[in-house]
Amino acid sequence: MNDHHDEYDAADLLDDLINAEPACDSTMAVLFTGSDDETDEERWTREATAKAVCQTRCPARAACLSYALALEPEEGVWAGYTAEELREVRPLLSFVAGHRADEVA
Repeated sequence: MNDHHDEYDAADLLDDLINAEPACDSTMAVLFTGSDDETDEERWTREATAKAVCQTRCPARAACLSYALALEPEEGVWAGYTAEELREVRPLLSFVAGHRADEVA
């Protein structure tokens, strides 16, 4: 990793995310994380709805992606990707985590 990344940690990435004014907020948490008792069909529908919020109207998507890549979440929808999708594409997107969102967008 480069020196820039070492100086730029998850707290900084979270600040970037908040400052980018995401389309989601804490009142929408269940949309992005779901519940333990949802069926696969309910999860797929919920995830599609959450992804649509990210993909169609979120000005913080690049910042959210950088934050998610740093966190390596186990579940949820982040920047229009499920945690599973993030794990699959992480090798292709890992360069994003080392840059500020305004350098990526």
